[in-house]
Amino acid sequence: MTTGVVTTSFPRWPGDFAGCFVEDDVGTLSAGRACVEVVAAGQWPIRADLGTNGGRPDLEPQTRVFRVPVPTVPGRAGLFYEVGAPEVLERGGVTAWAQSFFFWAGLCRLIRARAQAAPWTRISAHWLVPCALAARAAAPHLPVTAYAHSGDVALLERFPGGDALARRLSHELDEVIFVSDDLRHRFGRLAGRLIGRVAEHPCPSAQPPPIDPIQRQIARANLGLTRRAILSVGRLVPIKGFDVLVRAAALAEAAPGHGRLTVIILGDGPERSRLQDAARRLNVDLRLPGFVPRGDVGRWMAAADVYVQPSLRLPSGRTEGLPTATLEALAAGLRVVASHTGGLGELRGVDAVAPGNAAALAKKLGPMRAVTTA
Repeated sequence: MTTGVVTTSFPRWPGDFAGCFVEDDVGTLSAGRACVEVVAAGQWPIRADLGTNGGRPDLEPQTRVFRVPVPTVPGRAGLFYEVGAPEVLERGGVTAWAQSFFFWAGLCRLIRARAQAAPWTRISAHWLVPCALAARAAAPHLPVTAYAHSGDVALLERFPGGDALARRLSHELDEVIFVSDDLRHRFGRLAGRLIGRVAEHPCPSAQPPPIDPIQRQIARANLGLTRRAILSVGRLVPIKGFDVLVRAAALAEAAPGHGRLTVIILGDGPERSRLQDAARRLNVDLRLPGFVPRGDVGRWMAAADVYVQPSLRLPSGRTEGLPTATLEALAAGLRVVASHTGGLGELRGVDAVAPGNAAALAKKLGPMRAVTTA
């Protein structure tokens, strides 16, 4: 019995954060030596240095990865992995939609081929569009469990005929799991009825275990940190709200009796230069180490004083789903401040702040305090 996992993003190497939550799902599905085949986006052409198994020879033998090549245009971001498909599609243009069509056609072909060859007995699809829609079109005989992560529902809300696609998916999918209740209700308004369920997320205990002081001291020394450290993780794109975090740090430092801060953002993307310019203008100590392996994020969390997820609701209506790093920070016992938007607004155990409000966020960057409930 083989389960097919259909996704746009799947980690390209061990520790890659892109689609890491899909890899977690694959690990759960493959427990007990069950066979899993992953169909995910690749790059054009499929590079020889990816090696075997779609670039993931480290995975268990019963997990196989197949990549759908997506054409790229020199000087422009690819559809996946770099900026991210929602950002690329929001900019529009013939190139982006041509890439999308090419990927859709290749995705359907590969799903159809692997579903017959393995053969697959069921499908787990991450993102309603294009993945769940492609799974249903290419393998109509198989049961499909679909996961909605936010960008897919926002795309249906903006896409002409998105409500008709939502109604179709609501009737044809066997199970739909949403990362937040807000997302479930937004999809329900499109489909004309409420379906599916909200994913269960680990609920931090009222008093999470404190970070070991010796581990913290070693981590801070290794990373060269001498000031209070504010940590965040994510692609450097507008929805993450990192510009708000930089402004908040400047406001916090200007408050009477407040010392200097170091703001660390793990990730990369098109906002890097703009964030660096803002930090220089506001005299904020901003560190952008770029993408780091997922396994290394823990030592940054051990060294930090607070984790901040300052995400925004974009003019298009798109919000965050539920960033994996935020859940990991809570589980690590790190104090978490997060915008009250999307799935973040439903998390327990965080200090909630209005999205985009740098002054309110600045007040949360003061000395350590008791964790409140969102």
